[in-house]
This record gives sequence, structure tokens and C-alpha cells, in this order.
Amino acid sequence: MNRTNTRGSTLIIALWALFLLTVFAVQLGVIVRQKITLVHRIDDRENRYLIAEAGIKQAIVQLRKEDAFFAADFLGERWNDRSDTFKDIRVGKGYFTVSYEYRDGEYSRTIYGLQDEESKINLNKASFDVIKRLFQAVSGLTRSDAEELAYCIIDWRDKDSFFQHPQYGAEDSDYKGLRNSYESKDADFEVIEELLLVHKMDQEVFDKIRHFVTIYGEGKVNINTAPREVLLALGLTPRVVNNILLFRKGGDMIVGTGDDDIFLQSATIVPRLSQVFDLAPSDISVLSNLIASGQFVTKSENFMIRSVAQLNNKKRQTTIVAVADRTGQIKYWREEM
Repeated sequence: MNRTNTRGSTLIIALWALFLLTVFAVQLGVIVRQKITLVHRIDDRENRYLIAEAGIKQAIVQLRKEDAFFAADFLGERWNDRSDTFKDIRVGKGYFTVSYEYRDGEYSRTIYGLQDEESKINLNKASFDVIKRLFQAVSGLTRSDAEELAYCIIDWRDKDSFFQHPQYGAEDSDYKGLRNSYESKDADFEVIEELLLVHKMDQEVFDKIRHFVTIYGEGKVNINTAPREVLLALGLTPRVVNNILLFRKGGDMIVGTGDDDIFLQSATIVPRLSQVFDLAPSDISVLSNLIASGQFVTKSENFMIRSVAQLNNKKRQTTIVAVADRTGQIKYWREEM
């Protein structure tokens, strides 16, 4: 082999080596950039989580402050509808918003603050009739479909394996036949999402009903905060429900403002309403029976907090949903990405 061939071979080898090093360097650069991006995303997620957590803590502080001043809970308090306290509150490199959707029939609006869990129907305490009426009022189910689903819920939470109705309901045999089989729980609901395990429940109905049900508290409803659908589910007539909602709005006819009228205790509900509205004897009877059976309260103990965090100039959000009681004890905690 002459010198020219040797030099040519050496040059080719050198070029191949350079090419391979270049490819390696490019690949290494891509890997490094990916890792840097991943580190930034993890860092951003951690920051969003901490900011959302700050929103939960801020809400608990406001809740504990309020308890010292009022004998009743209503929609015009510090923990509810306060954009200066709960909307776009700056923390470090981002901000949080604590809010929920207030619903009253077809009307809804965003309220900045906490949501009263005692404004809802307690799935572990409510009777069959209350659950059935709630499904009819909220989900649009027919009477028979609402009855069937209500009995399925009763069978899920009761302590036995016997059907509560000869035609409706669901026990172990209905769940064991599923592709991913399981048994009827025969115990209280522990989280609202557990409803999706109940026979005949689907995602569409769940999304409609979830805002009106709870598993916290003693099963009594705060008449100062309950929405129309919950009051109807308890068995009140539409006329009485309208009277209660109008009474609560006060002179400006806007809920959650400084002139809201409130019921300080259950014993004053009928007298206060009778001063403003002409109640029929039948309406007074139904309302009085609910009061006598302890269905209403005017002071609440458990509240839902939904804190959404976002970093400055970035679109990604982190949401924390929690339920806390008056003392600040957390009873439920879920992070949503």
C-alpha cells in the first residue's frame, strides 16, 4: 500500500470519527435539553402545588376567623364571595384562586371562597325519598329511574346484603357479574367518587349530582346556604323554596351581599318567613315537620376548598380540592393536574 492510499484511509477514518462524535454530541445535547426541561417542569409543578396549598391555608384562616363572630353561617360571610381574599392572590412566582360554582336552578356564577358542605345532601344519612327527589331535580331522570338509582345507593351503604325493594336496587350478585367484579360495599360512602361504583350510576349523572351531595356532617342542611335543588329534595314545595331564596337575598335581591337576610336558628324559620310572605297552612306544616325532625341547621361545620394555582405567564395549573372542618382539620385532600 502506498502513502497516498494510507493517507486516504486515515482521512476517511478521521471523517467517520468526526461524524460519529458530532452525532453523539447532538444526541447528548438533546438528552441534556430534555432533562433540563423535565427538571423545570418538576420544579414548576412543585411551585404550583405549594401555591395551591397556600390557598387552602388562606381559606382555613378565614374560616376560623369567622367562627368567632357569627352565630350562623350564610353566603355573605368572609369565607364566601370575597374576590379580594380569594381571587388571583399573589404568592411567590404565581397566584392562587379559591372558588366554586354557585348553582340555583338554571342560574350559576363563580363565587370566590369556600363551599358549605352542609348546604348539600348527605349520602350516608339521607332517606330514599330525599335521594330520589334530588336525582329528579338535578339529573332529569324519570321517576322510575330516579327510584332505581336511589335504591342502588341505599343498598350500597346499608349494612346487610338484602334488597330494600323487590324490583329496584343492587347487591353482591349485580356487581359480581361485571367484567371487573366486586361486591356491594354495605358501609358508608368514604369519598363522593365512590358513587361511580354504584350500580346504574354513570359519569353523566355523577357530574350533575356531585355538586349537591356530601359525606360530611350529621346529615342536616343549612337553610341559609342550601341551593334550590337541595331544598326541593327535602320535600319543600317550589313556592316555599322560592320564598326562602328571596328572603336570603335581602333588599338588593343579590345573594352573598351585606344586606342578606339570615335565619339565626331553626326555631325562627317559620316566624321570619311568615313576616315577609303569606304562607299556606300546608306549607307551614311541611316546613314545621322538617324543622321538628331536625333536618335544618343554621351553623355549618364542614367546608369544601378548591384552590387553583398558576405560575406567572404560564398556562399550566394545579388544583387542590380539600374538605376542612371549623378547627382546620383536613378530612379530604385531592390534587388535580
